[in-house]
Amino acid sequence: MKKFLTILALVALTVPGSVAQSTKLGHIDRQALMLMLPERKDAETKMQAFAKTLEERLKAMRTEYQTKLEKANADAATMTNTEKEVVMRELQELEGRIVDAQEKAQEDLQKQEQELLAPMVERTNKAISEVAAAGNFTYIFDTSTGMVLYYDKGEDILPAVKAKLGIQ
Repeated sequence: MKKFLTILALVALTVPGSVAQSTKLGHIDRQALMLMLPERKDAETKMQAFAKTLEERLKAMRTEYQTKLEKANADAATMTNTEKEVVMRELQELEGRIVDAQEKAQEDLQKQEQELLAPMVERTNKAISEVAAAGNFTYIFDTSTGMVLYYDKGEDILPAVKAKLGIQ
């Protein structure tokens, strides 16, 4: 029994050392990788076109508001109090719709960006996973997030992932 405990203790002491020796660290600047993707330009073009469409809609609403406000100011001298209240209510409702439209436009832009980036993220995740598996990496850190403070001993896998994706 004593011999068994001695062997168990030796195994317990040597296993952590062998595990630590087999740990291989790597890092990648994911943001730089995403900017290198050829489909990124197409996604940016689509985003800009979508943003322009939303901005044109908002501009039309602001123009409508400005026109109604100018007309209300011009006609104010001849309007009854009830007519002024109706016009003020209409202007306030239009203001509210403009604010709602601006908030919705921001949400739509974020949703559009996520939809356009999702295939690129999936593609890079796959390439990173394949390079990590091929290189026997235990961990890959994303240096673009700013969460890795030191990575001198790690290996930059960006060149290997670029090669995997066919990017020059």
